[in-house]
Amino acid sequence: MQVTAYTSTYTDSPPQFPVFGRAAGVCHNCRRSKARCDKSLPACSRCVSKQMRCVYGRQLSTNASAGGVCTDGGEGVIPPTNHQTACIFEVSLETCYKIVGMISVALLSSIDDAEQDASILRMALKPTGLTAASIAQAYKKRVHDWFPILSEDQLISFATPSILGTCHGRDGILLLCMALVSQQPCGHPGHGICCNLYKAAKQSFLLLQTSSRNCIQTLQIGLLLSLFEYGHGLDQESKLSIAACTTMCESHKFLSDGSEDGEELIVAAVCRRAVVIMDCLTELPKYPIDIQISTDIKTSTNNGFNLLNEPAWPDEHILGESDRSLSNFEILFRVASIVREAIQYLKNDATIQSPASSYTTIESRLRNVCFALIQAAGPNSVVFCDSIALALRYDFAISLLGQVKWN
Repeated sequence: MQVTAYTSTYTDSPPQFPVFGRAAGVCHNCRRSKARCDKSLPACSRCVSKQMRCVYGRQLSTNASAGGVCTDGGEGVIPPTNHQTACIFEVSLETCYKIVGMISVALLSSIDDAEQDASILRMALKPTGLTAASIAQAYKKRVHDWFPILSEDQLISFATPSILGTCHGRDGILLLCMALVSQQPCGHPGHGICCNLYKAAKQSFLLLQTSSRNCIQTLQIGLLLSLFEYGHGLDQESKLSIAACTTMCESHKFLSDGSEDGEELIVAAVCRRAVVIMDCLTELPKYPIDIQISTDIKTSTNNGFNLLNEPAWPDEHILGESDRSLSNFEILFRVASIVREAIQYLKNDATIQSPASSYTTIESRLRNVCFALIQAAGPNSVVFCDSIALALRYDFAISLLGQVKWN
């Protein structure tokens, strides 16, 4: 049986994700119409509903409260018209060729010329108006707290001026990926998401996968690319990036827990958890009203994702009183694990492989984790709200599946 709900002919806006934050001012369309703007990025709800192009200024606000009626008189919302403004889309195609060539030469010759690589990195950053220090600072401010896959030593090294004197290729690509995920909207009409720099970073990541060297930077590059792609609606690309990260975790045996000493081992453990979170996000249905349920769907009997089977914490209880010491990232990992279980249930159920008795257990776990998160979260906790959204989205999908099958 196949049930297909309403399918929109209009391409919906990319899914909201913390990397976008919130615009400092209302968009131009709402300002001209004197209408309420929710200031969502990359596009406000009003522009999405009217299928209009939503244009903001450059500045992002740290205030996570809801948007209001336009009262700012237009300050801070005028799109940049000059080429002196920092913009990652200004990197030329010729420079991007050199970036990819830098990685190719290093892999083929097994020689990584740090000075030459730094020269190419300076060439890439010059037209953008960015510096290694500004990228590191913006990344730490906007991304690192809720997606802590880089070590403090890495952030410090990127913030030092010497990084542009000697910088190995992998570190250079990692820095460029940090710029991609932390860059504010530029507002230039002709700039799309798939810019030259993104393509160069993606191609470099594909090349780095061919190396047999166990390198945490390659995994970090893949995670940031997947995050960037997911946040901008490139769902298939994000799935491919995170699938490559999963393969790296399994083939290189990156550490699955943080029990051993050493900062790199701890970072590897955090990266594995980030892989779990991103893998869960890419599998979630972004628009629950558009769900297809079919017994003809063919899914592999092999899960193909064993990261959740390895212990991350000594206990398995769900966000109880003793968990208040966990970081937001660790809580998000736990939520992702629960939602991942629900995802697998739906896949198995589509092929009539999931026992009916397990539905009640999974639904109960989802409801419990939502209740625990709501209790623990303050009204302005963006990370907790994202976690709740992850669980609720699949709770809705499972409920809909139950109505179709048993009512």
